[in-house]
Amino acid sequence: MKSKNLAGGADPYRNLVNASAGAVIAWNDATGAVRSSIADKRLLRQGIETARMVRRPAKYKHRRNYEGYYWCAGSGERIWYESMTEYSALMELDHTLRLAKVVAQPFCILFGDGTRHYPDYFALHESGRQFVYDVRPEALVDERAKIQFANTREVCEQIGWGYQVLHGLTGVPRHNLEWLAGYRHPYIDPGPKIRTKILDEASESLPLARLAAALDSTQPVRYLPGIYHLLWRGDLTYDPSRPLGWHSIIERNTGG
Repeated sequence: MKSKNLAGGADPYRNLVNASAGAVIAWNDATGAVRSSIADKRLLRQGIETARMVRRPAKYKHRRNYEGYYWCAGSGERIWYESMTEYSALMELDHTLRLAKVVAQPFCILFGDGTRHYPDYFALHESGRQFVYDVRPEALVDERAKIQFANTREVCEQIGWGYQVLHGLTGVPRHNLEWLAGYRHPYIDPGPKIRTKILDEASESLPLARLAAALDSTQPVRYLPGIYHLLWRGDLTYDPSRPLGWHSIIERNTGG
């Protein structure tokens, strides 16, 4: 898809030449200034998580993809997405990982062979690990994309970044996570006392209906928001391959 710089132009780095025998990373820093560096471990200390978006897709009539902003519970910030596949991928990352910062369209990789690639996301995990993510439906990963992703992985390994290609969620897992995502905001956190009460009751596997009734037999729905919040956080577990409902088996996550 033809894309443009936020300030206009078909390719924000079209005039940037890679004079290196290897790969070069080019990005816009927090001030908007264009910066570039050889792809090596020095980039781990460049604060790429504060980079500005370098481009967005051109808008045109009747396009099929939907773009927007996803509010990330981990970073507490809105993150731009280009498609619903990217939306579901962001939601999955936010659910399964502890994210400190996420940047969309963070930089351009200028490969040594003259080709280039704009990864979809750069994330700083709470652990301090830095990760690069590309998002594409599995059915659309052709041979050209496989080569591009393989080259990107090699560059990330040289730098010390993790790398993963995400395909987005579909079907029941996506429906379940979209429901739980409605309870991801910190203000829904039940607090230490009630959190402990819920986790204690869920120390043994039991259906959601029984868990809710055990917490309050006269008004079982009272603690549902807190239960859903803990399911979102991963403190409680369930089978995401089956529709989430009263029958779903809930259990305390003891996996750490």
